[in-house]
Amino acid sequence: MLSYQHEFHAGNHADLLKHTALVFILESLCKKEKPFTIIDTHAGAGIFSLSDERILKTGEAKAGIEKLRNFTAKTSAPVPEIIKTYLEKEEPYLQKGLYAGSAELEAVYARKQDIIHFSELHKEAAEKLQENMKKRNAKTIIHVQDSYKTLSSLLPPLVKRGLILCDPSYEDKSDYSQAAEALSSAHKKWNTAIIALWYPLLSRKKNETTQMISALESACKIGVNPCEYLNVQLIVKDEAEMQKEDGAHLYGSGMFIMNPPYLLKENLEEAAKFYTKLLVES
Repeated sequence: MLSYQHEFHAGNHADLLKHTALVFILESLCKKEKPFTIIDTHAGAGIFSLSDERILKTGEAKAGIEKLRNFTAKTSAPVPEIIKTYLEKEEPYLQKGLYAGSAELEAVYARKQDIIHFSELHKEAAEKLQENMKKRNAKTIIHVQDSYKTLSSLLPPLVKRGLILCDPSYEDKSDYSQAAEALSSAHKKWNTAIIALWYPLLSRKKNETTQMISALESACKIGVNPCEYLNVQLIVKDEAEMQKEDGAHLYGSGMFIMNPPYLLKENLEEAAKFYTKLLVES
């Protein structure tokens, strides 16, 4: 969706969940010297300025990553290790008033033997991403075309160890069915891949979300390559109350992950509970 700009939402509660999971996955992939392939279907610009007027307008980063950073700096309360690792990766950027998105985190972890395919249809975001990817250790390739066409054309990759990260804007109703179809097909073609899908929790899109998750669960259970999966959600607002308000009615988000690394489920669930207490109860 060309109208979507992540600059309005960078560093918000959804990014906390998504990037905490992503960092754990990347840590897991880097435990072995064997190369890996990453396909990021909706890459974005990679790095975002927290002083961007669009971020300041929504205040979502202030209520998300900035609240998390301030909390950990002012208290000695225990923080889950998975969140500590995520913050350690973000800290060099935060010190400069920046926020590292998915593409940047992937590039930070990737080594000379690894390859990352970024798909980004928005020309301006793709140009910023190209600039941000200069002088990287890993080989990075940016595809300025439809995300799902890119994904299909790259499967299966030569290096069959790796990750597919998919986080559409969900501004179009078709995004839900397209994501389910594309990732179900991807699992058939590349059954060893970790496939991570971020999705919003919107009161007005509950049926579409349920159908998408159900289709992905079926893809994991049925066929010649059944696999484990997890589904972890972070709910930050009361759904019933959101229905009374104008706007997107976003009350949280979730991560659906096929072939999750060892202990990701337990760690991500712990992180979601921590974020709930931090963002909702405090």
